[in-house]
Amino acid sequence: MSKSGQLKFTVLLILLCAICGATFEEIISDKRKQIDIVEKEILENKNRVSVITGKTTAINRQLDSVESAISAINSFLKNYENESFMTADQIAIETNMIIYLAEEVDRIQESFRQKVVSLYKHGENYELELLLSSKTPNEYLRRNQYLQKFSQNRKKELRELKSKKFILEEKKKMVTLSTSSQRFYVESKRNERIAMDIRLKELKLQRSDSESESSLLAQNVTRYESQLNSIRNFISNFEANRDNFKEGKTSRLSYESTDLNAVKGNLNLPIDIGLITTNFGNISDGKTLAISFNNGVDFSIARGSKVYSVAAGEVTLITELPYYGKTIIISHENGYKSVYSTLSEVNVVVGDIVKLNQVIARSGETLDGQAMHFELWQNAAPVNPREWLRF
Repeated sequence: MSKSGQLKFTVLLILLCAICGATFEEIISDKRKQIDIVEKEILENKNRVSVITGKTTAINRQLDSVESAISAINSFLKNYENESFMTADQIAIETNMIIYLAEEVDRIQESFRQKVVSLYKHGENYELELLLSSKTPNEYLRRNQYLQKFSQNRKKELRELKSKKFILEEKKKMVTLSTSSQRFYVESKRNERIAMDIRLKELKLQRSDSESESSLLAQNVTRYESQLNSIRNFISNFEANRDNFKEGKTSRLSYESTDLNAVKGNLNLPIDIGLITTNFGNISDGKTLAISFNNGVDFSIARGSKVYSVAAGEVTLITELPYYGKTIIISHENGYKSVYSTLSEVNVVVGDIVKLNQVIARSGETLDGQAMHFELWQNAAPVNPREWLRF
């Protein structure tokens, strides 16, 4: 970090610590708790990616099998596109063709078997070793392209072998059937192909869903890793600037008034650690430079922390809000409302009469990190919570 960057961070740190209402140890402890939560999320998402990757591999195998079967049926049905079926003479000719086809199948099968044996003799990791032994990047690319082509050729040969075997067996059946039975048998194969086409579409949809889920989980991992770096950087800089920290621990007051005007400046914090990350008012997006208005304040606090009611009142709404998630609104005297958002758990229901300092929820997280969002409204207008809360 540059000297100007360090200066800006130190100034910001002093401003934050002056209002956080917690001890140095409490802040560090909460941040480490956040790290534990994020690391667990990273591990869980990576494990899920691994499971889905295995699922996608299995789907791809099924896709290959169905596509191979469809290709084989199509090859077989081409012989009967004009509804022309075999006469006795044609059956004799077809029998000779079957003998030739059987010999061709044996030839393809033997060729494929020799390649598999050769690959096995070189070891299971032959392809990887071939790549790693490359002496230059260009040689690596050439070998990689060769191996990809080699793998595709093996796959093509295997599919051709399966197709030939299928056609051989089907033709053997056809020469034993009467003309009417042949018609019925071919029609059953057409219906079988229709069913396989439907199955193919289902598998492709499953693969698409699986790949989308895997991509989303990978994005989660990237996002959590970014959060992890930010938290660690905060701890490192916070500890380095410990001398600038002013102890600001405040105990919870017990006031009976539900008129927020009477306790302005002395409202208890809705959480135990009041480390504000975003203040009330206009805020600028660092990436897009877009300006938006924050109706409240955002606290950085570990997910699952207690959320308290700042005054007695009635729960009038529980809802879900874009970005902020689960939200509770409590109505107080003189048109005041307190709003608690970014919650992982809600412990009250609409109509509940809550007491001061009652645990009404647990904090949650947004896409930007673990947090708790708090607002105060008087009638239809938001007011700055900093002027009411006691830090």
